[in-house]
Amino acid sequence: MKNILALDLGRGSLGIAISRSGMFVTPLENLRFPMDAFDEAILLLKDVLHGEKVEHIVIGYPSYPSGDPCPMSHIVERFIPLLEKAFPGRDIVKEDERYSTSEASDLLHRGGKNAARQHKTIDSAAACVILERYLRRIGQY
Repeated sequence: MKNILALDLGRGSLGIAISRSGMFVTPLENLRFPMDAFDEAILLLKDVLHGEKVEHIVIGYPSYPSGDPCPMSHIVERFIPLLEKAFPGRDIVKEDERYSTSEASDLLHRGGKNAARQHKTIDSAAACVILERYLRRIGQY
Protein backbone atom coordinates (compact mmCIF):
# COMPACT_ATOMS: atom_id res chain seq x y z
CA MET A 1 0.00 0.00 0.00
CA LYS A 2 1.19 3.52 -0.77
CA ASN A 3 1.28 6.58 1.47
CA ILE A 4 -1.91 7.09 3.43
CA LEU A 5 -2.78 10.37 5.12
CA ALA A 6 -5.18 10.68 8.04
CA LEU A 7 -6.95 13.85 9.11
CA ASP A 8 -8.74 14.79 12.32
CA LEU A 9 -10.77 17.89 11.44
CA GLY A 10 -11.92 20.41 14.00
CA ARG A 11 -13.58 23.77 13.48
CA GLY A 12 -10.22 25.53 13.92
CA SER A 13 -7.69 22.72 13.77
CA LEU A 14 -6.55 19.85 11.62
CA GLY A 15 -4.53 16.96 13.00
CA ILE A 16 -2.43 15.09 10.45
CA ALA A 17 -0.80 11.65 10.49
CA ILE A 18 0.77 9.58 7.74
CA SER A 19 1.67 6.00 7.01
CA ARG A 20 4.37 5.68 4.40
CA SER A 21 4.52 1.91 4.62
CA GLY A 22 1.03 0.80 5.52
CA MET A 23 2.45 -0.54 8.78
CA PHE A 24 3.81 2.42 10.75
CA VAL A 25 1.90 5.57 11.60
CA THR A 26 3.64 8.90 12.18
CA PRO A 27 2.05 12.10 13.47
CA LEU A 28 2.82 15.13 11.33
CA GLU A 29 1.34 18.41 12.48
CA ASN A 30 -1.55 20.10 14.17
CA LEU A 31 -2.65 22.91 11.92
CA ARG A 32 -4.47 25.87 13.42
CA PHE A 33 -6.66 28.20 11.39
CA PRO A 34 -9.48 30.66 12.10
CA MET A 35 -12.71 28.93 13.07
CA ASP A 36 -14.48 27.47 10.03
CA ALA A 37 -11.84 28.86 7.60
CA PHE A 38 -11.55 25.52 5.82
CA ASP A 39 -10.11 27.03 2.63
CA GLU A 40 -7.20 28.20 4.75
CA ALA A 41 -6.91 24.72 6.26
CA ILE A 42 -6.56 23.28 2.75
CA LEU A 43 -3.78 25.77 1.91
CA LEU A 44 -1.92 24.87 5.11
CA LEU A 45 -2.38 21.17 4.37
CA LYS A 46 -0.93 21.62 0.87
CA ASP A 47 2.14 23.28 2.42
CA VAL A 48 2.64 20.41 4.86
CA LEU A 49 2.24 17.78 2.14
CA HIS A 50 4.54 19.44 -0.37
CA GLY A 51 6.75 16.63 -1.65
CA GLU A 52 4.70 13.82 -0.06
CA LYS A 53 3.18 11.32 -2.47
CA VAL A 54 -0.14 10.66 -0.78
CA GLU A 55 -2.45 8.28 -2.59
CA HIS A 56 -5.16 7.76 0.03
CA ILE A 57 -6.72 10.20 2.48
CA VAL A 58 -8.59 8.95 5.52
CA ILE A 59 -10.68 11.54 7.31
CA GLY A 60 -12.12 11.01 10.75
CA TYR A 61 -15.90 10.89 10.63
CA PRO A 62 -17.51 12.02 13.88
CA SER A 63 -20.83 10.78 15.17
CA TYR A 64 -22.79 10.37 18.34
CA PRO A 65 -22.03 7.24 20.40
CA SER A 66 -25.10 5.69 18.78
CA GLY A 67 -23.44 6.07 15.37
CA ASP A 68 -25.90 8.73 14.24
CA PRO A 69 -24.44 11.81 12.53
CA CYS A 70 -23.68 14.78 14.77
CA PRO A 71 -23.28 18.46 13.81
CA MET A 72 -19.56 17.95 13.11
CA SER A 73 -20.42 15.11 10.70
CA HIS A 74 -21.98 17.68 8.37
CA ILE A 75 -18.88 19.87 8.57
CA VAL A 76 -16.70 16.91 7.57
CA GLU A 77 -19.10 16.20 4.68
CA ARG A 78 -18.64 19.80 3.47
CA PHE A 79 -14.84 19.55 3.88
CA ILE A 80 -14.48 16.44 1.70
CA PRO A 81 -15.22 18.27 -1.62
CA LEU A 82 -12.49 20.77 -0.71
CA LEU A 83 -10.08 17.84 -0.29
CA GLU A 84 -11.21 16.32 -3.59
CA LYS A 85 -10.59 19.60 -5.39
CA ALA A 86 -7.21 20.22 -3.72
CA PHE A 87 -5.99 16.61 -4.11
CA PRO A 88 -7.62 15.23 -7.27
CA GLY A 89 -7.34 11.54 -7.95
CA ARG A 90 -6.82 10.55 -4.30
CA ASP A 91 -9.14 8.08 -2.66
CA ILE A 92 -10.87 9.74 0.27
CA VAL A 93 -12.29 7.43 2.92
CA LYS A 94 -14.29 8.26 6.03
CA GLU A 95 -13.27 6.40 9.18
CA ASP A 96 -15.19 6.31 12.46
CA GLU A 97 -13.47 8.68 14.86
CA ARG A 98 -15.61 8.11 17.93
CA TYR A 99 -13.46 8.36 21.07
CA SER A 100 -10.26 8.87 19.04
CA THR A 101 -9.35 12.05 20.94
CA SER A 102 -9.83 10.42 24.34
CA GLU A 103 -7.84 7.38 23.18
CA ALA A 104 -5.08 9.70 21.92
CA SER A 105 -5.15 11.61 25.20
CA ASP A 106 -4.70 8.37 27.15
CA LEU A 107 -1.72 7.42 24.96
CA LEU A 108 -0.13 10.84 25.39
CA HIS A 109 -0.74 10.73 29.14
CA ARG A 110 0.99 7.34 29.35
CA GLY A 111 3.86 8.95 27.41
CA GLY A 112 4.24 11.60 30.10
CA LYS A 113 2.17 14.44 28.68
CA ASN A 114 -0.46 15.77 31.04
CA ALA A 115 -3.61 17.44 29.71
CA ALA A 116 -2.04 20.91 29.68
CA ARG A 117 0.92 19.68 27.59
CA GLN A 118 -1.24 17.78 25.09
CA HIS A 119 -2.74 20.87 23.45
CA LYS A 120 -0.16 21.06 20.65
CA THR A 121 -0.20 17.37 19.77
CA ILE A 122 -3.65 15.98 20.58
CA ASP A 123 -5.12 16.44 17.09
CA SER A 124 -2.26 14.70 15.28
CA ALA A 125 -2.34 11.95 17.92
CA ALA A 126 -6.06 11.50 17.22
CA ALA A 127 -5.25 11.36 13.49
CA CYS A 128 -2.81 8.54 14.31
CA VAL A 129 -5.58 6.65 16.12
CA ILE A 130 -7.90 7.15 13.15
CA LEU A 131 -5.24 5.91 10.72
CA GLU A 132 -4.43 2.87 12.87
CA ARG A 133 -8.13 1.99 12.97
CA TYR A 134 -8.34 2.26 9.20
CA LEU A 135 -5.22 0.13 8.68
CA ARG A 136 -6.60 -2.53 11.04
CA ARG A 137 -9.94 -2.49 9.24
CA ILE A 138 -8.28 -3.15 5.87
CA GLY A 139 -5.98 -5.79 7.36
CA GLN A 140 -2.75 -3.78 7.03
CA TYR A 141 -1.92 -3.13 10.68
